[in-house]
Amino acid sequence: GRDASHLRRKGSPGWGPHPLDHRVTMSKKGAGSRAKGDRPDALAALQAANEELRAKLTDIQIELQQEKSKVSKLEREKTQEVKHEQHKSTVVVTELKTKLHEEKMKELHGIRETLLRQHESELLRVIKIKDSEIQRLQALVNALRDGSTDKVKTALFAEAREEARRGFDAEKSRMQQEISELKGVRRQMEEALSVVIQADKIKAAEIR
Repeated sequence: GRDASHLRRKGSPGWGPHPLDHRVTMSKKGAGSRAKGDRPDALAALQAANEELRAKLTDIQIELQQEKSKVSKLEREKTQEVKHEQHKSTVVVTELKTKLHEEKMKELHGIRETLLRQHESELLRVIKIKDSEIQRLQALVNALRDGSTDKVKTALFAEAREEARRGFDAEKSRMQQEISELKGVRRQMEEALSVVIQADKIKAAEIR
């Protein structure tokens, strides 16, 4: 009787699959199904994020290109402005050089006129001296024609001494006059050069 009872227990439902085992198996199957269902969602989310990053990258590239275009435009405008200022400076320098040249020529013309007047004055002085010499020589000729030998010798010696003195005085006066004229011309040229140099310095400072 014990063996039959034992066989009945072995053949009872307690020896088959436990109901809990069935629920665990179903739970595992459900988890696997959910994992398989989550994969397409995660892939779609990843693709969406990737597309969003690509869109942002495209926007950044467009913005960068726009900024580059703006910088290039500013550089072109700056280059044009610099060229314009250089042209203006060149025009100003050219005008200044022309003005300085005109002033220099005017100054040189004034110096030339002054030298001509001085030369004319010197010529008049020399003419007066020659006239005086001619008159004295005429008087000597008259003395030679009418006077005695002693008077002639005395007149000749006196005339020779006078001629030597006049020659020395004339040469001394001429050299002093030339020295004075050269000093005046040098002073005027130095003043004109100083004016030109000062004007160049002022204009160079304005250009800088």
